[in-house]
Amino acid sequence: MSATPVNLEPVNLEDVRDILTDAVLAGAARVLDVRRSGAVNASYKDATVMVTNADKQSDAAMLAIFRERLALVDPEMSLHLEESGLSGGHSARRIGADPLDGTNHFAAGGNLYSVQAHYIDAGVPLVGVVFQPEVFLPLAESARCLGRLVSAIRGHGAFSYRTEWVDTTFVLGEARPVTRRPSPTTRTFAACVPFTLKMAPDERKLAENVHQAGIISASTGTGNAGGNTMMVIFGGHELYANFGAGEDLDLVPAQVIAEEVGLTVWGPDRRPPVWHVRKQPFIVAPDPAIAERVLSAAGL
Repeated sequence: MSATPVNLEPVNLEDVRDILTDAVLAGAARVLDVRRSGAVNASYKDATVMVTNADKQSDAAMLAIFRERLALVDPEMSLHLEESGLSGGHSARRIGADPLDGTNHFAAGGNLYSVQAHYIDAGVPLVGVVFQPEVFLPLAESARCLGRLVSAIRGHGAFSYRTEWVDTTFVLGEARPVTRRPSPTTRTFAACVPFTLKMAPDERKLAENVHQAGIISASTGTGNAGGNTMMVIFGGHELYANFGAGEDLDLVPAQVIAEEVGLTVWGPDRRPPVWHVRKQPFIVAPDPAIAERVLSAAGL
């Protein structure tokens, strides 16, 4: 059997970011179509994971853009989307996407869900895009709903764009650099530490340990990993600790953004996660000291 050709040409990360951005915008447009139609049609892929028409249509729209445009960047690049699964080449360069992060939240009528995508090379996150199309003004209140798209390239900062849905497309405002938000000096924290049926018993035990440690003053959250990290960045809680409720497709994009803002993003080894696995504990905190308190409280 011949070896898979390896493309050693450097990838233009700005081109990748633009493709990811166009893909999440296309996916989010399908999500809004489903929202307006009312045909959410929620069902379960297995005993714990919900899927809707919005997930499926967003996935298809994003995959179409990836297949059309990524071949010009690197024809060997591999793809992994939440609903359509693995496709493309077998390169260490991989595009990942969650076409609707926060399906349960969306199906329940929430507006804090996200559509997101990322690029990693040999497990290292390099580009991330998180889009919350209704975060400022939901479609239920205005046909021209207002949202926020945030993107980042490793080493080049993070940028936020206000979005408005006009007829059949999203209009993006000007880019604004995302800077670190001041954090209050406190002994306890407003925090999101999920405890869900998607987690294995040992993962739930880690989360339970943190809840019982006396460091959480208020429990918060948006029902999705991208949105929960955006709350650490833009306001709503001080830390996010995911011990098994999320996977790479919904954690990697936010990791790139959070690191570029200057937050501490750690796995259990006290280092930024490298994604040779799909699932691992994931902490977003204002600084290493707080991240250490959370991991220690969990028993890691």
